[in-house]
Amino acid sequence: MEEISSSAWDETARSGALHSYNVLDTPPEQDFDDIAKVAARVCGAPIAVVNLVDTRRQFFKAEVGLGVRSTPLETAFCRHALLEDDVLVIPDATRDHRLECNPLVTGEPHIRSYAGALLKTEDGLPIGTVCVLDYAVRDFSDDQVEMLRFLARQAMTQLELRRTVTSQRQLLARTRAAERAKANFERVVRQASDFIGIADRHGKVIFLNDAARELVGLEQDEPLPPDVLDYVAEADHQVFKERVVPAVKSGESCEQQIRLTHFRTGEIVPALYTMFPMRDEDGETVGYGVVTKDMTELKAEDARRAGMMAEAAHRIKNTLSIVQAIVSQSLRNAGNIEEAKDVISKRVMALAKAQDILTTAEGAIADIVDVVSSALAPHDSGLGRFHMQGPSRNLDPRQALGLSLALHELATNAAKYGALSGEQGKVEIDWTVHDDGTFAFQWAESGGPPVFPPTRTGFGSQLINRMVAPYFKGAANVEYHPSGIRFSLKGQLSRELS
Repeated sequence: MEEISSSAWDETARSGALHSYNVLDTPPEQDFDDIAKVAARVCGAPIAVVNLVDTRRQFFKAEVGLGVRSTPLETAFCRHALLEDDVLVIPDATRDHRLECNPLVTGEPHIRSYAGALLKTEDGLPIGTVCVLDYAVRDFSDDQVEMLRFLARQAMTQLELRRTVTSQRQLLARTRAAERAKANFERVVRQASDFIGIADRHGKVIFLNDAARELVGLEQDEPLPPDVLDYVAEADHQVFKERVVPAVKSGESCEQQIRLTHFRTGEIVPALYTMFPMRDEDGETVGYGVVTKDMTELKAEDARRAGMMAEAAHRIKNTLSIVQAIVSQSLRNAGNIEEAKDVISKRVMALAKAQDILTTAEGAIADIVDVVSSALAPHDSGLGRFHMQGPSRNLDPRQALGLSLALHELATNAAKYGALSGEQGKVEIDWTVHDDGTFAFQWAESGGPPVFPPTRTGFGSQLINRMVAPYFKGAANVEYHPSGIRFSLKGQLSRELS
């Protein structure tokens, strides 16, 4: 069988990293089973696996829909995933040259689609995947792929924690042999970066390492509060009593997300709390070890991700509302379907250009100079027919979109019927912004053919009055002056964006 190889890593080092976790051929564990179940449910897939890829086989630490714990590497989809940087998505295995001859594709069970996110060590070595497989050709959404990435990180957290807990258990066991071994253990544990603590067999806290003291706000020489509940946030006392205490009394290990209290500031610290019994040579419990991981940054990252997704959904909804209005009003005002197609295309293109400004602007805001310049660029012949004057100021996303669409309508109308339809016409554009955010914008055409008020209000005027002006919390007006169309907009800019 051909060995897995990549220019980014050495297979011997990768295999060594995998075996360092001592997880191959271990029994199923609830934490990993839950990850596989969530992956299957989120992706709507019949098969989901937490997979560890060895040099000759793949071992399933958790699986849904397979019923086996290990398979040869020759037929493994995940061996190809190891060669990717992050995620491998295969919508149709029959059209993928790597898998078109795979017996799992050509024969039973006729696998068709696959998506897998890598399990990577801190050194970037891929040791497996969290993946889903389906019997149908299908795509996987961005949200589903992102969830696979998240679950892969969770699986690695469990592997790292499992290795840390195992390591600490071994270290604690050696301390029972002699006082010297105990002293050596305390010296090592005290310098560890994780929260590590020890309680006696009655549950009294007798040791916290430096990281643990820092996490809960205790000085190095400060006496330790003896009761474990002293460290737990009051709101989680009941959870601790109901879930942690019974497990410990029965001599079992226990893992629980719980909140700790910082003694100096009163700050609440989210943590993953793992407690396990320490036994002597006769199997008698002599104390308890505790390994606690600070979850503050992980919780903050989850909150940031949720906020970003909510903001993206909000912006998409606003953009779709504008597109819906453009299509509806353009169809209503067009003379025929061809005219409507042309108008809709141009207006949606103007909207896209406005979005381009926003996506390249820092913090999803745009400078008014960039908005005006971009909106007028298709109509600027370079002969000085536009004269633009005003200060550089930031607009929020809705204001930038609204002003861009209004300028597109004005410039298009000027090119067809107004100042830009002849050779001598010009457009004066100026705006002012006061310290309190008061904003005034002017568009004035001159040198074009005589202007007459229209017999009916078109979509351009409706867009300006109904959509643009409210974005600025102000009023807009289009005046059909004989010398040329004049547009004015008065409103308010946010001083926070200045």
